[in-house]
Amino acid sequence: MPLLTGDDYRQSLRDGRQVWISGEKVEDVTTHPALKGMVDAVARIYDMHHDPLYADLMTFELPEGGRGARIYQIPTTREELSKRRLITAAILGDICPTMDRFGDETVTPLFVLANRKPLLDKYDPRYAQAATSWLHRLQRENLFLTSGNTDPKGDRSLHPYEQHDLDMNTRVVKETDAGIVIRGAKFETGAPYGHIAFIKPTVGAWVEENRDYAISCILPLNAPGVRHLCRAPLSRHGAEFDAFDQPLGARFDELDTLIVMDDVFIPWENVLFSRQPELAALLRSEFSRWSAQAYLARCQAKADLLVGAALLAAEQAGTIKLPPVRSRISQLMVFKATIDAYLLGAEAACETTEAGFIMPNQAIQNAGRVYCSMNYSPMVNLLRDIAGGTPVMLPDRAMLESPETAPDIEKYFRVGNHSAETRLRTLALLNDLTASPYAGRAQAYQMFAETPVHAQEAALFATFDRESAIARARAVAGLEAA
Repeated sequence: MPLLTGDDYRQSLRDGRQVWISGEKVEDVTTHPALKGMVDAVARIYDMHHDPLYADLMTFELPEGGRGARIYQIPTTREELSKRRLITAAILGDICPTMDRFGDETVTPLFVLANRKPLLDKYDPRYAQAATSWLHRLQRENLFLTSGNTDPKGDRSLHPYEQHDLDMNTRVVKETDAGIVIRGAKFETGAPYGHIAFIKPTVGAWVEENRDYAISCILPLNAPGVRHLCRAPLSRHGAEFDAFDQPLGARFDELDTLIVMDDVFIPWENVLFSRQPELAALLRSEFSRWSAQAYLARCQAKADLLVGAALLAAEQAGTIKLPPVRSRISQLMVFKATIDAYLLGAEAACETTEAGFIMPNQAIQNAGRVYCSMNYSPMVNLLRDIAGGTPVMLPDRAMLESPETAPDIEKYFRVGNHSAETRLRTLALLNDLTASPYAGRAQAYQMFAETPVHAQEAALFATFDRESAIARARAVAGLEAA
C-alpha cells in the first residue's frame, strides 16, 4: 500500500481511542482544539513524503517495490546516516523548530534490537523477528510511532516489586501461548495522536524480583484497555488557541499523556522481550545509539531559533549595536555552532555496529547530549536578558484590535518603523521561548527527555576512549605501561 497522506493520517486516528482532556472524553482527536494543531503538524509530515521538494530525501525504494519511509530505515552507510539528520532538519524547518516527537527518534530502539539479533535469539527467536517485522511494516506504512518510556514509579526509594501498588511500573501480569498481558502506565509525548508506542523498560536495578517489569513491546494506542489521560493544555485561553498571542503554544503544544494500560493483551508478534531483566539492562544502555542524533538535530534547530529571536529583538529595540547585547547574542551563536560541531563530528567519525550498521560516534554524540541538556536553560536566560521584561507584560490581539484600546497600543508598542503589531508578534515569540507555560515545559523536556544529565554522563563515561587518554597521561608522566 502507498505511504499515508496527511488526510489518511487524520482518518486513521478516528479509531475509537480513549482520550480524556480536562475531565472530558475527546470524541475526535483531529478536531479537538487542544490536539488539532499537532495533528495538523504531523499531517504535514505525512504530506512531505509526497511533496516533490522532499520525497527523494524522505523516502527510499523498498526491496519489494514501492516507496518506504526512510526515517524507519537502519543506516548502513554514512550517507544514509546523514540523511536521517537531514530529514529531521527538513521537518523542523518546514513546520516548527521546537517540535520534539515525530517518530525519527522513537524508532531507534528497534534499530538496537535488530542489531542485537544474535543476542535476542538466545532468549527467544520471536523477539528479533518482532523487531525486524515492525521495522518493515513502519517503512511500508509510515505509522506514527511514539514511545512509552517513563513510569509513574511511586516511591523512588523502593524497588518496583516493593511498591504498595505494583502497577506503579509497567509489568507483565500473564503470559499465554498467544501473547502477554501488561498492566501499568507510562508518561509519553504525543500519544493521543500516535498510532503505536514502543514500550520501554525504565527500571534501573534489574534484580531477579523485578523480572515482571523487564518488558518491551509495541502497543497499539487504540487497543482495548488503553486510556489516554492528557495533561492540561498550555494555552491560557482555554479553547481559544490564538497563534498571534502564542505562536508556539497555540499550534505546537505536544500534549503529554499518561497512557494507562489496564490488562492490555499484546500478541507475541508485538513482544520485543518479556520478563528478561538481562536484556532490559543491556539494551536500555544502548537505546540512545541512534536516538541522540535526532535529539542533537532538535537542539540545533532550537538554538538557531534562539539566535534568530535574539537578533530580531535587538534590531527592533535598537540595541543591536550595543557591545553587551552583541556579547550575549554571540554566546547564543557559540551554543548553536557547538551543537553543529557535535552533530556533524559524530556523523563524520561514525562507527560500525556489531551487525554492520552505521551509527554516530558514541562518545562525541554523548558529549553533545550532556552539553545540550546542561546549557539550554542558560541560553534561554540569555535571550530573556536580551529581550527584557516586556514579553511578560503584553496585551493580546483583542487589545490591538479594539477601537477603544488600539490607539494606545499602537502608540506605546511601536518602536521607530516597527508597528505595534510587528512588535507584539515578536514579543509573543520571545514570551513563548522564555516565560510562557510553553517555555517552561520546553526547558523541562530539554532536561529530562534524553534521560537526566547524570545518566547521559554515565553513557559518555562508558563510550569514551579512556584507555587512549590514560595511556597518553602515563607516557607524559614517564610511567611504565600497566
